[in-house]
Amino acid sequence: MTVLAQAQHSATLTKALAISSIACICAFALILGLLGVPLVPAALAALTAGLLWLAYRYPLSGMGTCLAFMPVYTLAYLLARFFGPSYIGMLEGCDRVAILLFVVILWKQNRVKLELPDWLLTSCFAIAAVHLIFAGSLIGLLTDFNFMIAYAAGRVTILDSEKERLWAKRAVWILAIIAVLGMLEVFWIGEGPRTMLYVSLGGAGTQNGALDNAFHGTSYTGLRESATMFGPLQFAPLCMAALVIWWVYSRNPIPGAMIAAGLVCSVTRSAWLGTAVAMTVLAFLTDQTKRLLRCVALMLALFVAAIPILGLSDYLTSIKSGEDPSAQGHSISLLEGLQFVAQHPIVGTGPATVGRWAVKGDTNALSIEDTYLTIAAQYGIPALLCFLGFLGSALRMLWRERTPRSYAAIGIITGFGTVMTFSALHDVFPLACWLWFPVGLAIRSVSEKTHPITVALETAKSEGMA
Repeated sequence: MTVLAQAQHSATLTKALAISSIACICAFALILGLLGVPLVPAALAALTAGLLWLAYRYPLSGMGTCLAFMPVYTLAYLLARFFGPSYIGMLEGCDRVAILLFVVILWKQNRVKLELPDWLLTSCFAIAAVHLIFAGSLIGLLTDFNFMIAYAAGRVTILDSEKERLWAKRAVWILAIIAVLGMLEVFWIGEGPRTMLYVSLGGAGTQNGALDNAFHGTSYTGLRESATMFGPLQFAPLCMAALVIWWVYSRNPIPGAMIAAGLVCSVTRSAWLGTAVAMTVLAFLTDQTKRLLRCVALMLALFVAAIPILGLSDYLTSIKSGEDPSAQGHSISLLEGLQFVAQHPIVGTGPATVGRWAVKGDTNALSIEDTYLTIAAQYGIPALLCFLGFLGSALRMLWRERTPRSYAAIGIITGFGTVMTFSALHDVFPLACWLWFPVGLAIRSVSEKTHPITVALETAKSEGMA
């Protein structure tokens, strides 16, 4: 009875403390309002303080929440800038800061044993950073390598099998729901609201008061699905990553079909090809060729059904005839990129001199539709070799470990590695979070199993059983 009474007394005190805290906050907000102090900055400051406390208290849950929010972050941030006060624009990059905060906290708890992929990626960044001494801008360098934050998030995270399955299940359903909701814009809402939003915020993604060619495509008059990402080029690889996770962790065809439909509606050939490569590799590794054939049949059925619905007839005709300006433009971009790299093979020209940031400052600047050539053009061939070494060593390391984590990481590396040959999307942080976090997570798993102490313990255990 005494223990029960103490528990009831403690619960009563906790409830009273919570009520009094809420009352104090409301009273403080009322006083600030009467004094004419803006409440939004105070609310943001309180929210930041609360999030910092939660981050320190529950870092793993906080990391998972941030990663789950990443697919909708871009649209949420743009809407906040549109409807909110002007200083909301100063919060650009807060997604990177939030993830980096959790990386630091989890690193202090879990530590990391650096492996060859880590050293090669760090070397690539170091070579790129040296260029700041001679040319380029810091923001360009940080943008090009912000995917390292997402990769580091996976390296410092420890998930047991149950949490791993829960993460995969939620990831698949989040993208499935986003893909279906994104179709509302394609088939019902139209491009008007997105056009108004982009034009009012500076015109990025628009041309002459309308969405630019990235949202349509040559010989295609319909709207390519972007969902909550900035554009279809960013949304399609996100669907690819979700399909890889679905393939490894799920057997439910419903979310897979929803994500596949979103991928088809994005009308993005590079992501289609990347998905095909990833699925083929995974089918080979997991000996699931029959399942692959069923998935191919489903994708073909969705694509055939989408031809009249999306109006893809002229688009496919232009591709078949070889008169597709998009493919021709890509070939020209690759040729220009190769010539530029040949002129600057060792040191490159520095960050923000080629690609998205360069075009922002000068519309005539070179933009190469290839991640590898973009890295080589800015930082030289040695940096590119380190980046390729990072991808190759990660694949080699994961290939030996036949686990769901390794399968998911292998599928993402091979799939997005293919996508990067057709577009420079390495600097899109919300996309990077869903691509490189699973890779870092899988490499940590393999690293722990190959750690000398772990190996010694397993050896002693096996000898004891013998």
